[in-house]
Amino acid sequence: ERARIQREREAALALAEKLKSLMTVIPAKAGANGRLFGSITSADIADALSKQHKIYIDKHKIILDENIKQFGTYEVKVKLFTEISGKLFVTVKEA
Repeated sequence: ERARIQREREAALALAEKLKSLMTVIPAKAGANGRLFGSITSADIADALSKQHKIYIDKHKIILDENIKQFGTYEVKVKLFTEISGKLFVTVKEA
């Protein structure tokens, strides 16, 4: 049991390192003032991450203070394991 937890912990640390160097791009449509139609949610980020980088993270582990509603680059926190979290960079650009 202890060995399994240690392996999961090491995998989470490795994934946290990998996420730092990745840029996930999400295309979106917006109105004239630059605000998005709708918003980018943690589910959208999880989906884009799996399609672009083949990394599968549950949408509940992606922490957004609030949904993304404008174009730009955002730093998103990802909870990977007990006391281990990583940072992911998400760029929202015009579709």
